[in-house]
Amino acid sequence: MAWLKNVLIDVLVTIVIGIYAFQTAEWGYWIITIYTPLMLLLKVAAVASGVTKKVKKDPNAAPDWFYHVLYAVNLLLLLYTGWWIMAGGWAAIWLLSAIQAAKSSNKK
Repeated sequence: MAWLKNVLIDVLVTIVIGIYAFQTAEWGYWIITIYTPLMLLLKVAAVASGVTKKVKKDPNAAPDWFYHVLYAVNLLLLLYTGWWIMAGGWAAIWLLSAIQAAKSSNKK
């Protein structure tokens, strides 16, 4: 469970998306509007450049399933709100993460 501190920002963003989905907080709108494209850009750059996880697994790294759960929750919450563009962004982030994980497992 030492990996929980490594995913704190991801968990906080999911909480913000949840708050926005049920309370439509304006501050949540801005956090999502800034964070989602930034995350998408970083994922595109990582996949395009071929950067993958280190071959030696970090013992404090979060398991891959955890990110899949977070991305699925983010996607479903944004679909619930009807914010299709941001939901599409999270779908792309999820897909790019799966591609990156597949590339990483092929290099081992």
